[in-house]
Amino acid sequence: MSADRNITRIERVTTGGYLIRMMRKTKMHMEYFSDREYGGKRKALLAARKHRDKMEEKLKGFTPKQIANKERSNNTSGVVGVRYVEEVDPRWKSKPVYGYWVAQWSPQPGVRKTQRFSVEKYGDDEAYEMAVKARNKGVRSMGK
Repeated sequence: MSADRNITRIERVTTGGYLIRMMRKTKMHMEYFSDREYGGKRKALLAARKHRDKMEEKLKGFTPKQIANKERSNNTSGVVGVRYVEEVDPRWKSKPVYGYWVAQWSPQPGVRKTQRFSVEKYGDDEAYEMAVKARNKGVRSMGK
């Protein structure tokens, strides 16, 4: 992790400083540390880092489980982490299209789990219900 994460250098004609910008739970938090006010670039940067660290301790973000359950504006299935996908099979001249309901979750950072259920095999309603159940089970297995 960068020592200067969430800190940006701002240069102006007459002065400069460091700006902390941190988004937590859909709210932007900002604080400016002027070189002039803190006695130079180095002191302003050190003050900004110290303040940023305090902000990170105080302002907790969403937990992975909360993020997993956050509905997005582009959700079309009605269930977070479940989507309908159609795939064309290029191996055949007729290029058949197969539909799937897909469940997706992230059991730990950097890991994505996916399960898909064939509409042709289970029918649309059953494949959808299976995807919803798989998604719910996957999210329950996540940490906090």
